[in-house]
Parts: sequence; structure tokens; C-alpha cells
Amino acid sequence: MTETERFVKELARENKAFWAGRDVRLDPDAPRDALLSQIRYRMRQGVYNELRSVELIAAWIPWVPEREIRDLLPRQLEDEHRHYQLLRRRLKDLGEDPDAYQPLPEWQALFDWLVACRHRPTVEKLAMFQFAGETQSCEGFETLIRLARDLDPETADLYRAQILPDEYRHAAIGRQALLLLADTPQRQQQARDACREMNLKVFRAYQAHRSRADRGG
Repeated sequence: MTETERFVKELARENKAFWAGRDVRLDPDAPRDALLSQIRYRMRQGVYNELRSVELIAAWIPWVPEREIRDLLPRQLEDEHRHYQLLRRRLKDLGEDPDAYQPLPEWQALFDWLVACRHRPTVEKLAMFQFAGETQSCEGFETLIRLARDLDPETADLYRAQILPDEYRHAAIGRQALLLLADTPQRQQQARDACREMNLKVFRAYQAHRSRADRGG
């Protein structure tokens, strides 16, 4: 195992440790109706997330000079747009307006910040969104699938079969970027700091998200 591979493995452990007990978007112990309400809120927010993800990937592509990484991003952009369409369609089938969601200021600010990060070094950008953010999304979707399996099997299956596999591939883009670029102590520290910055911002947004979901927003 190379020094860079050891670093990436350790950074993955650090990210996982940060999120232990901190993903407050769903409450496994909530009554069925409350839990279903939280899941529906996650879906409405997911429509917004996927559309903003298209925006930020499109904004980043011209600012990723490394051909090996840049060539992977258009496929991710297509995936995010397809997820947007899938979630909109599912919400319509459930009798909800998929476009009525109004993002919290904290959530909108998170994506605004990510779009503005296009000028930062590739090792930082992909450490933040693909390596830290998408990996945490994978774990969050696994939890959602498990909790929704009995409450809404069709939605659980949509996430399991059509969204989660893509999210794992997006997280792998982050890992590939770090293996390619985090090859010096300085770049490794940049990646570590970027992951920490991202995790803290997402956690604060999750706290606001859960408060609103519990109010039925």
C-alpha cells in the first residue's frame, strides 16, 4: 500500500468517525407517521439537492484541469439530473407537488458555497463533495432505504436500485481524485481540511433540516 493509499483510507475513517451519531435527518425511533413525514421531506429536499448538484458540477467542470478527473464529471452531472427527474416523478405519484419545496437558508447557502468553490484546487473540491459529501450521502440513503422498506416499499426500491449505485460511483470519483492528487503532505492536509470544512457545514444544515422536518415543513 502506498503512502497516498494509506492517507485516503485514514481520511475515510476520519469522515466516518465524524458522522457517528450526527446524521439527524431521520429518527429511527419515531412513530410511523412521523417517520414517513421525515422521509417525504427528505424526498422533497432531494429534488432540490439533485438540481443544485447539476449546477455545481457544471460550474466545476471548466475548473478541473486534470483530464483524468474532468472526464468523469459529465457522467455524474447526467446522474444527478436523472435522480432529479426520478424523485419528481415519484413525488407526483404520491400526490405531492415536487416543486413546492422552499430550501432553508442554511441549505441554499451550502450549495451556493459549493458552487463558489469552483476556483479552489481540484484536490479540495473533490475531497469536499465527492469524497466526503457523496460518501455520507451513500450512508444516509442506506438508512433511508432500511427505514422506508416497510413504510413505502416503492420509494425504498427506487433509492436502492436507481440512486444508490450512482452515489457509490460518485464517491469513487472522489477517492480516485485523492489517489491521483493527494500525493504530498501539503495536498493531504488540504484534502483533510476540506473534508472537515464540508462535514461541519453539512452537519449544521442537517440540524436545521431536522428541525423543519419535525415541524412538518
